[in-house]
Amino acid sequence: MKLTHVRIKDFRSFVGEHDFDLTSGVNYFVGPNNSGKSNLLRAIELVLDPDAEYVAERDRPASTVGIGQPRVTRITLTFHVGTTAPESTLLRRAKKYELAVKKKGKAGKTYADDRQVKIIASFAGGVRQTTFGARGAGAASLPAESDEHKKLEEQLRSVVRFAVIHSGEDLESLLRGKFREILQLVIGDHLGNALAEAEEARSKYLEHLQTKLLEPLRTQVRDRVSVIFPEVTLAELVPDVPTVERTLSSVDVRLGDVITTGLSDKGTGLRGGVLVAMLQYLAEQSRRSLVLAVEEPEAFLHPGAQEAIRDELGALARRSDVTLLVNTHSPYVISRDAEALVTEVGKATDGGSSRIRTAVGDSSHAQVLGSLYRDAGMAAVLDRSLTIPTGRKGVVITEGYTDGEFIRVACDAAGRQELMNGLHVIDAGGAKRIIVQAVLARAATDLPVVALLDFDDEGKRAQSQLEAFGWSKNREIVSLGTWTGKCKHNHQVEIEDLIPQSIAAKLIDQLGESIAVTAKRQCDGVWHYEFSEAWKQRAVEELPRLMKASDSADLVWLAEQLNERLEKVQASKESAAQHLASKEAT
Repeated sequence: MKLTHVRIKDFRSFVGEHDFDLTSGVNYFVGPNNSGKSNLLRAIELVLDPDAEYVAERDRPASTVGIGQPRVTRITLTFHVGTTAPESTLLRRAKKYELAVKKKGKAGKTYADDRQVKIIASFAGGVRQTTFGARGAGAASLPAESDEHKKLEEQLRSVVRFAVIHSGEDLESLLRGKFREILQLVIGDHLGNALAEAEEARSKYLEHLQTKLLEPLRTQVRDRVSVIFPEVTLAELVPDVPTVERTLSSVDVRLGDVITTGLSDKGTGLRGGVLVAMLQYLAEQSRRSLVLAVEEPEAFLHPGAQEAIRDELGALARRSDVTLLVNTHSPYVISRDAEALVTEVGKATDGGSSRIRTAVGDSSHAQVLGSLYRDAGMAAVLDRSLTIPTGRKGVVITEGYTDGEFIRVACDAAGRQELMNGLHVIDAGGAKRIIVQAVLARAATDLPVVALLDFDDEGKRAQSQLEAFGWSKNREIVSLGTWTGKCKHNHQVEIEDLIPQSIAAKLIDQLGESIAVTAKRQCDGVWHYEFSEAWKQRAVEELPRLMKASDSADLVWLAEQLNERLEKVQASKESAAQHLASKEAT
């Protein structure tokens, strides 16, 4: 059973009606602090937890300029129901409810026919009213006292449970909440005999305390006190032996590395990992469907650990009986799985929250993550670093998108496709971003990474800054300044200069010089051009037709240089790994 849709009307910062589709994978909600992400989870909690408190002064938005009736908060959750026996019972009761709403069983298609159940929680004047949706019946519903309503709500609440892990929450506070109920249900479902045996042992222990240890003391207390106060004829000593359920909710976790300490003495990141492990256990063992919410699982974790948590959460969400919702500020936690869904939540200038946009897991996340950065373009930089496909032999970072395209076309023309096979080219989106893109890409992959730089002022600055980050100019940086065909006066070199001038001239003729050329200068009787974006785009389109094997020599040379550098980087990485292994062995 999966939660598939959430509709929120007039709750906290969600003014008016707002819809959120959910996926069968992990549902991520991103956005700046105070954007409304937590309010979304609170809305779901209000429906699924009958004990969740609704406070009108806090939870209901004010009416516009105080005119009209107070707003009515209404939250609707839509579930897709599975095929287990309890779920089948739920569908039967849901259909009976819907038909009763449609006037005493009148025929007609129901939500239950499509394996859907809609539960609605409304709050008018702070009073909770729970109803269920009936297809084609509008807002009509049955009274809460009706037999159909009672049986349907009872079954739904027995089939699905909700738990939330708040940011930074510790184990003790978690086990005091609804999480404890789920844990006890799981234990009751799977360890019923062991639970009964433990309770029987507790009863025997209590009996032994009373009859063997406390009885002599009880008798003495009664006899001595009654001498002073004759009216006292009874004394009881009651030991505080907690129930098995209470004991389970106060379980401490101790973990050892160099030393063994309680979980409360471990770092926040490690505590979060334990909580996620507990979620996995509950999901694996529970006979009920779970809607689980996790706030900021990345808190205090380094990027590598965040990626590990991401994989664990993804495995959890793949279960057919788990709906997983994650609030996060970290791109490292967000899965690239096709079943994942990323939803950006934001606030307008009037303070109202809404869904801004969504992206599926295996698409670009740059747009939905843009609001997390002061420079929205950084989201694209990081997104490209985190989407390096598997099975590649190396990564090449370029300043512009045409660099990789021109090299690929030349290798195709020369019959040297092997030079580009296995290479993943990342366009940094400009010379100013190539430094950050290169550093992030190297941090995000174990593959060798090299940067391809133009031989101009920006390219030289980028090379200097990358060298400051420890990049080797003879191994990890390929500058077009090493091209043997460059001008002897050291004029700037861009990727377009490696295309024969005869082909460049044809493209200029197609567009007209005023459109194709932004600047030109003559050097030793030869014209050097700076080309416009229009020329570059036309080149991408026309080069496969115009370029022959005889025209490709310089770009093929560049492809060979990239491969040689990648091999050097890989050899250096392997040498370093062997050295480290040898050092650890000794």
